[in-house]
Amino acid sequence: MSSSNTKPDFDRFLAAVTRKGLPDRLPVAEIEVDADIMEAFLGHPIANLEQHAGFWRSAGYDYALLYVRGQPLPDHFFQTKIGQRHEELEAGTHSRSTFEVELGVKDERTFEAYPWIGPDEVYYRDVDGIRPFLPDGMKLVVNQGPLFSGIWRLMGLETFSVACVENPSLVKAVAEKMGELCVDIARNLLQREWVGAYWLGDDMAYTTGLMVSPDFLRTYVFPYYQRIGQLARQYRKPFLLHSDGKLTQVFEDILQCGVTAIHPNEPTSVNLVDLKRQYGERLSFLGGMDVDLLGRGTVAEIKLAVRRLIETVAPGGGFALGSGNSVPKYVPVENYRAMLDAVKEFGNVY
Repeated sequence: MSSSNTKPDFDRFLAAVTRKGLPDRLPVAEIEVDADIMEAFLGHPIANLEQHAGFWRSAGYDYALLYVRGQPLPDHFFQTKIGQRHEELEAGTHSRSTFEVELGVKDERTFEAYPWIGPDEVYYRDVDGIRPFLPDGMKLVVNQGPLFSGIWRLMGLETFSVACVENPSLVKAVAEKMGELCVDIARNLLQREWVGAYWLGDDMAYTTGLMVSPDFLRTYVFPYYQRIGQLARQYRKPFLLHSDGKLTQVFEDILQCGVTAIHPNEPTSVNLVDLKRQYGERLSFLGGMDVDLLGRGTVAEIKLAVRRLIETVAPGGGFALGSGNSVPKYVPVENYRAMLDAVKEFGNVY
């Protein structure tokens, strides 16, 4: 069974993440697929936005996913060097990761010297340029962030940890810079008609619990989440949240912020069946598939795991299946394809 035979229908994904009715079948969801996997799946390089959209269509997703580029929020490879010009981004010139850029906020002096980006400098050309290549029924989902993890990555974990005790005003200033920019980007994205949902990528937890106290998040992070949630309600679009780890300490806070669905629900951190039972009437869940199994399992094992996830989590809606994190380059493309095809085979449960 080929994973490319299903026409996109964003209403299917929308039904799954909003719990307003049941989708015609279980949708798939992913926040990141490595470029090598995407190209291996298609059998050719991806050189432009049309081919990028073509991957998401061919793989059976109801949306195409993009990142907002050109912002100084230190995250992994898709982020670009601080201050990189739009012309360089347009030409596809990728510089070193921001992890490698010897800049950061250590104190008030480096905070003032840091090259903070303004809202007018955010790179939206990909978001706008992909619009003509979205097939009928498909919308764009945009991944933006991080906010919380951007704070400590920008400062460095040790500096951040010390500042939380000795210099909270510095932490607050960095959080304001990050948070205001995230809110502005969310507003710009949500008002675009072809953008169907906003997806905030913001790791806050380890497999056993939060990286910081709930009070820290309530003070420095969740107020901005709440503003993004208000914007999402205003534009009637889902607010999706990605955070690795165990978030149950702040689930009620997350719900109050207006988050529609949580991702990735990695099985090493959470019991998705229990979460669905406890929160399934108020929150949807995305992901759930063990990435280690995707990387090292057999096609038969992956097929069985998908079937079990569908049988235990999908009933009643509020679920879209995908990896419990992302699809990294070490996952064999046949295993990735097996996951997608198994969702098609067993996903007609509504």
